[in-house]
Amino acid sequence: MMRPLRVIRRKYSEITAHPAGRAAVFFTLEGILYTLAFNMINNNNNLFAMRLGASDMEISLLTTFAQITGLIFLIPGAILTDRLPDKRRMVVTALLLLSASYLLIGFAPFFGTYRYYAFLVLMSMSMLPLTLFNTSWQAYFSDVIAIEYRNRILSMRTAGTFLAGMAVSLVCGNLLAAVPGIEEKIRIHQAFYWTACVLLIVQVFVLKRIDFHGGGTRNAFNLSEIRVTVAGLLKNKMFLSFFGASLFFHMTWQLDWTLHFLGQVRYLELNEAWLSYVSIGGTLVQFLSVGLWRRVNEKMGVRFGIILGNAGLACCCLSMLAATSVPASVGPGLFLVLNTLSNITFATVPLNLLQCLLQGVPEKNKTLSISIYTMFIALSNAFMPMTGVRIYTALGADLQAYQTTFWIIFCLRLISIGLWTLRWFLLRREVK
Repeated sequence: MMRPLRVIRRKYSEITAHPAGRAAVFFTLEGILYTLAFNMINNNNNLFAMRLGASDMEISLLTTFAQITGLIFLIPGAILTDRLPDKRRMVVTALLLLSASYLLIGFAPFFGTYRYYAFLVLMSMSMLPLTLFNTSWQAYFSDVIAIEYRNRILSMRTAGTFLAGMAVSLVCGNLLAAVPGIEEKIRIHQAFYWTACVLLIVQVFVLKRIDFHGGGTRNAFNLSEIRVTVAGLLKNKMFLSFFGASLFFHMTWQLDWTLHFLGQVRYLELNEAWLSYVSIGGTLVQFLSVGLWRRVNEKMGVRFGIILGNAGLACCCLSMLAATSVPASVGPGLFLVLNTLSNITFATVPLNLLQCLLQGVPEKNKTLSISIYTMFIALSNAFMPMTGVRIYTALGADLQAYQTTFWIIFCLRLISIGLWTLRWFLLRREVK
């Protein structure tokens, strides 16, 4: 028992001996806690909605309503965050509000025949603090961590979140598969929300351990700053090239969010355990490859690595097309293998997107700039999953329509790869 503790202490001492090492440890820990809570909820939302009585279109509306609700507080929240000398206060506030939201969502099944609509409303409301957390965390991270340490710290944090993602997928999937009836499974879903509530509170305590000496002052807000910020971004070539490529990338990514779930459940007939195995396989290869992509970033720059992530996303379409084209007895296993292989390069998406964004946004009104970008990504997220379902429905809502829709998405993702490649080529002489 003592030997493992000594190994842990020695490893901790080695990490904290590096510049920003202590921050790396605590950012990794808070990232693990957030991933445990978020994946516990997000990975099972569609299943929960289906068990509460949602139709295919109502499942896609869950994303649409949530994103539109999050947009309401996005810009005001960003303005308020930018006024704070210590942005950690906003991050902590958002986490506590999100924790309270998950506590309430756990009671949605008690609303009887209206339980799906109660879930829809409460889940949409939870997007207010979640959106605020995402934007304020990005600004807070860039305040605390100097640019030369971001790739290393984000790599360490991303690896930790991948491990957490595997663990939560395995546990949650097997728990849901182990209970027989719908009502029993619903009680397991409720427990997930209440567990996430506790994990987010623990995350707050971890965040408070990160050293930050904010020397800023509280600034009064002027409405003209929104106009000035937007005008500045429209003249910022680095930001505009990222914004265009990233928005199109997200649109092609989000098109199959609901369809991907429907394909796994309807056409491949995966149960909760199989869904967890698919998630674990994809997360495992991302964890194993994140060190490689960190080194690629150091050599080639973060703008190059994202091209590979987009290529992996395109291969995910081919995985689903292949798996739904073989006999039903072979499909699940083939999908597990191909989807796992397709995820090898996907670690560059969480690792590189944020770094590319922070390269383009100015320091002044940084959170507001990030929120303007996030607003468009959220608008895309509000409508693209539903658009994917509508295309599938318009084509006939059968297996042939499903595969045709995925061929369309695959072609769009090839265009997205071209956009990222063009951006990398045009900016190849800029700082990596």
